[in-house]
Amino acid sequence: MTNGKSGNQRTTPPGRILIVKLSAIGDVLMATPAASALRLAYPDAYIAWVVERKSADVVIGNPYVDEVIVWDRVKGRGLIADMVSFVTNLTRLSRELRKHQFDAALDLQGLLRSAAVCLASGAKRRYGFSDAGEGAPALYNEKYTPEPGDLNAQQRNLDLLRLVGVQSENTDMYMPVTPEDEDYADQFLAQRGLENQKVVGFLPATTWVNKHWVPEAWAQLADILAEEYGARPLIFGSKADVALAEKICAMTRHTPVIAAGHTTLKQAGALMKRCAAVIGVDTGLLHMSVALGRPTVGLFGASVWKCFLKRDDFVWIAKDFPCMPCLRHPTCQDVDCMRAITAHDVADGVRRFLEE
Repeated sequence: MTNGKSGNQRTTPPGRILIVKLSAIGDVLMATPAASALRLAYPDAYIAWVVERKSADVVIGNPYVDEVIVWDRVKGRGLIADMVSFVTNLTRLSRELRKHQFDAALDLQGLLRSAAVCLASGAKRRYGFSDAGEGAPALYNEKYTPEPGDLNAQQRNLDLLRLVGVQSENTDMYMPVTPEDEDYADQFLAQRGLENQKVVGFLPATTWVNKHWVPEAWAQLADILAEEYGARPLIFGSKADVALAEKICAMTRHTPVIAAGHTTLKQAGALMKRCAAVIGVDTGLLHMSVALGRPTVGLFGASVWKCFLKRDDFVWIAKDFPCMPCLRHPTCQDVDCMRAITAHDVADGVRRFLEE
């Protein structure tokens, strides 16, 4: 086992490397610095990345990766059916992975299913974190023990690379956007009369309900930004988030534009590149905004949020509560930590970006 202060571990450089980071969108984005570090250290290596379908757009088009292997993992209904489906899907994936003859597999996910993918790849050298969950460390050849209290997910991923002789502190993430996505964004803004306006991205939704800010606060913020800066909010999200976006719009005096349900991930990224700033709860789209170099304001409560503290263009807003972070197990009924954040708090946080 290797501790957090170790240096290079391998003298023989890996020639065929598999990165395993399956989901979710934000987590996959925070693993992209590992791909660029590996490419810089081993320019002639063959680097592949296995990712689940829902997060594939985050990796497809990454210039530091030779191949993206998309795992269409289908879940079964019920525990037994899900286990049978997992084994079936993993067996199918294993056949594809073994054709590549990987000699090193890096598990940046740290769960049993990702460790199982490393094992199924046939790679003789399998690396992961000693504190990985669900018994995953049992499937690794070598383990890295992170520094106590290390909250920076990007650097944590980079530190695992020490086991293959790579040292890096470049935590810049990468989000690929195509020229077609750029064209879509231009057309979207033109059709809605936004091409010459100051646009501020709103990211109000995520999968954890206890990470949400309240709709009336979003509406108040929209009016403040419109009246003080002449800014038009653009609400991002999936089709499932349209109802929330419409609810926010119904409460405003200056109606935002809804992009939720009208974009792919890459198209959303292209739209974000045209925003003066982006404001959001802890969601994958927030990480995407940071990866694209946009001035970003994050609203946090239930989750761990200190991944971007070193960035000048990222502001996090949170109120101190003794129960933070509760993660998926809130102890309150009304998400007190998020309700405590006011629209004026957020307007103050984004002010310098809009004034610039």
